Amino acid sequence: MRSSWQVLLSLCTLMLILVSLADRDHTTWFAARAVAFLACLLLTRTDRPAFLYTLTAAFAVIAAAGFNGFDLALACLAFSNLNPKLRHLARLCASITILATLSLLYNYFEPSWAPALFPFHNRNHYAVFCELSLPLLIYAWRRSRGNFYLYIAAILLLSALAGGSRVGAMLLLLEACVLTIAIGGREKLLYAIPATAIAVSFFLMLSGSARITDPFAGDHRFEIWQSSLQMLASKPLTGWGPTNFSHIYPAFALFDNGQFVNAAHSDWLEWAVEFGLPATLAFLAIFSCWMRKSIHFYPSWGILIAALHATVDFPFHLPAFLVFAAALAGSIEANGASIEAESTDRQRRNP
Repeated sequence: MRSSWQVLLSLCTLMLILVSLADRDHTTWFAARAVAFLACLLLTRTDRPAFLYTLTAAFAVIAAAGFNGFDLALACLAFSNLNPKLRHLARLCASITILATLSLLYNYFEPSWAPALFPFHNRNHYAVFCELSLPLLIYAWRRSRGNFYLYIAAILLLSALAGGSRVGAMLLLLEACVLTIAIGGREKLLYAIPATAIAVSFFLMLSGSARITDPFAGDHRFEIWQSSLQMLASKPLTGWGPTNFSHIYPAFALFDNGQFVNAAHSDWLEWAVEFGLPATLAFLAIFSCWMRKSIHFYPSWGILIAALHATVDFPFHLPAFLVFAAALAGSIEANGASIEAESTDRQRRNP
């Protein structure tokens, strides 16, 4: 059992990691790295085998990928050590949701306020956070006696739709429907269909139908993917090296509109370009094995949905998302199979 100070330290560390996203230049992320690393050291016993294995793997990643591997190493440590109870993580997600929603509302009255979805600069990044958080909030609602987390889940969904992420809206609505059916049974499908129709209408009213009828207008996503595939074909085994995508891309570019292309608009494709196809497939195999083991426990579905989103966007290009997702996975690994998790429905039915 973890003491209250350990839980508080874990939550404060994850809050710092998420709020550091507000810095466009990512200068505060260096401080967040240091705090997270120290927190991992404080939250474990050095005689624990899992920590020793994780620490060995972490430093192996640093050695293989240089300083840029520190982000992956920190994700390994977060998976092993920043794993509070899921209800505590739900409170963190609720706090971030309220913060982002209030900033979005304020932005309507003061358009100069930025970022509109504080601390997220990008609507797609906020959508990924919502994808990770929605199953967790539903889990917390079913564990609690009141409807607080259900209201927060509704606010989260509405604010994500108002944010305007097209892929995020589609995946969140799919996630919400699947959760509704999984928890309430097929009879709840009658409620899910009209609710989805209302949500889609809300999204179209705020975003405009043009973004749906011509979803790839002006973003050159297909051209970037084609160039990325050519880069991968040139070095399929070893890749071009971590963080080298933006430097190598101009040699393979199919267009030039004067803008800087900093990412492949697909985390999975960019990882393949930078680390090589074998390393990416190995990571995909590890992720698939973990998902196969955890898929029965619906708080893990958010990680799966976020991974699907990462095929057409680049949320995990930001280290903070990678560490947060790793900490969520570690919490599910540590607490998801416990009696507390298995008795969710029984406690809800018999308060």
